[in-house]
Amino acid sequence: MFVKVTPRKKGNKTYYYAELVESYREDGKVKHRRIAYFGRVDPETARRLKITFSPDFDSFTNLNKVKYLSAVPYGNFFLIEYCLKQLGMFDYFQYNFVSPDPHITVSTALKGIKAMLFQRLLQPDSKLALLEWLPLTPLKHFLAPGELDLQSLYRSLEVLQANLKHVEEYLYHMAIEQFKEDSKELYYDLTSSYFEGRKCIIAEYGYSRDKRKDRKQIVIGLVTTASGFPLKCKVYPGNRVDKTTVTEMISELQEEFPFQEIVLVGDRGMLTANNVATIEELGHKYVMALPRIQSKKYLKDRDINLKSMRKITTDLYAQFIPGGENQRLLLCLNTQKREEDREYRQFCLQSIQEQLERLNNSLGKNKTITSRDEAMKRVGMILKENFARKYFRVVTVNSSKNPLGFEIQYQLKTAQIEEDEKLDGTFMICSNEQSYEDEKLIQVYKNLSQVERAFKVIKNELDIRPINHYKPVRVEGHVYLCVLAYFITKVIEHIAHQKKLNKSAPKILRELSQIALIEIHLPDGQKKYSLTTMQEEHKEIFKAFQIKNVEIPDVG
Repeated sequence: MFVKVTPRKKGNKTYYYAELVESYREDGKVKHRRIAYFGRVDPETARRLKITFSPDFDSFTNLNKVKYLSAVPYGNFFLIEYCLKQLGMFDYFQYNFVSPDPHITVSTALKGIKAMLFQRLLQPDSKLALLEWLPLTPLKHFLAPGELDLQSLYRSLEVLQANLKHVEEYLYHMAIEQFKEDSKELYYDLTSSYFEGRKCIIAEYGYSRDKRKDRKQIVIGLVTTASGFPLKCKVYPGNRVDKTTVTEMISELQEEFPFQEIVLVGDRGMLTANNVATIEELGHKYVMALPRIQSKKYLKDRDINLKSMRKITTDLYAQFIPGGENQRLLLCLNTQKREEDREYRQFCLQSIQEQLERLNNSLGKNKTITSRDEAMKRVGMILKENFARKYFRVVTVNSSKNPLGFEIQYQLKTAQIEEDEKLDGTFMICSNEQSYEDEKLIQVYKNLSQVERAFKVIKNELDIRPINHYKPVRVEGHVYLCVLAYFITKVIEHIAHQKKLNKSAPKILRELSQIALIEIHLPDGQKKYSLTTMQEEHKEIFKAFQIKNVEIPDVG
């Protein structure tokens, strides 16, 4: 008894029909007698029927003969591979990249870059950890044949760094031409990332946004579109100050890309007379926040009155005020933020007062404080971590009531408190773009949060830090690898948003990791791959990306 499959052609198509038959002899000839008819089947179903009704099959023994050798996450890898193919990233790199190192070809370098890109998106870790992770993944099905070693991964980073011009050309093409991003308004911000080790020559001590003053760092500048698509990245020594990078960045943007006019949007630390002059000399525009100290100068004698301001949203009001030559100043007031600022200030003032009172009451009782110097050191510790310390003047005065002969007195700087309260909830936007109305100007400035979000993804989800490389070219390659990984997450979220799929890229990849690729060895010696059953949420994701069929790798 066995399964007989009969092919039948209809037009240009072939259909398969299966039936269960048994053999018998009649007049010396072998004939088949139908026992059960299965009807039309696809080739895979036909193959499975043949195994099921093979002579050595029974419900107790045959399943034990099937070997399930491995099961690895697959759905998330497949989506990334699908996106890379649709975006043509590695085809573009293969065509344009050159290798500066005779010890590694472009093809091998791209294989290493692709493997590191998958790792950064799914299991961010060191390059050494990548080699241990590879066998636990289906990546062999998405990479060119051949083994990867640690040295080839390092050299791949050097090839990536040597071809940053082509990477940025690709990112520009995808953002502006493929995803139709506006190329006029460009958003620029900086962050820092700390190092392990002290050998990298561009790693320096500087202002740490990671709160790691004990580590050397690099500074990373990133330019994005309004939606957050990355266009250009720049790595600076760790002691580089934000405001000194602006003229260099905008000059490079003008040289490398076909921008007619740029509106450079930056944070308050970038607004200097030199930067403004350079931007205007190059024929471009800027939108930046005014540093707090400059805001005080403009608002010192101004009465901030809601009645004279235009209501933008429920809590946001705005008013243009006189600025410098060819300069527009927009005063913005967030009434909710104003209340929060005042509540927080009051909380901090009260906290310091209570601690100073407790300290004063403990004098003569606390054996660790026996002198004025020790008391003032304790005062310094109270004030150190509290932003309201600037409002206090603290001294020790003689006192016959205290066994130590002194006590602590403080005064509040009420004039300074009143001056700062006036600025609560306010921020000022400065621009030489004359065509933007107040609402447009606020929207453009607030889009700067997209760069901040990009840094958050690169740091927290893609784990750019800590950086362990010491060669500057590898450091830059590592940073750009993270930028490319961020670009993929941005693409995934952009498509999901268009299809009203309210999920982040990490959530999408995490859910798809539940689809596993199983390697099966059948009793007849064949090796096959199969997928675990897809749930509705998986089908919803693939539908959003217009993926009709999750392809299973061929058996090698």
